[in-house]
Parts: sequence; C-alpha cells; structure tokens
Amino acid sequence: MSEFEQFQAEKQKLDGYVAQKFKIVGVLEDLEGAWLDLEHPGGETARLHLKTANARKYYVNVLLSQGKSKA
Repeated sequence: MSEFEQFQAEKQKLDGYVAQKFKIVGVLEDLEGAWLDLEHPGGETARLHLKTANARKYYVNVLLSQGKSKA
C-alpha cells in the first residue's frame, strides 16, 4: 500500500468516528505515530492509531475544529 493510500485509509477511519459524533479526548505521540483516544457522548470509547505524517497533521485540524465548536 502506498503512503497516500495508507493516509486515505487512516483519514477515512477518523472521519467515520467524527461522523458518529466521537470527540478526540486524548493523544499520545511516539515514534510509531499518534494514538488517539476517542469518546462518544453516549460513553463509548475507541482508540485509533495514525501512522502517516499526513494523517497526524489531519487529526490536528480535526482537534482544532472540535475546539472551535465548543465556543
């Protein structure tokens, strides 16, 4: 799988969670990528591992958008 295809797959996973109203509540960055902790208002939780640099940049934009929607 190419880098772009991997990014698209990771982006689709994150977009799927966001579409289901999950919010990013925690992030752990390491040399392997970023681990996102997601939480649904109903209490369900999920963890997503983003490995590509582009997906890691993308989640920051999602996180910033979540912060703007709270104001």
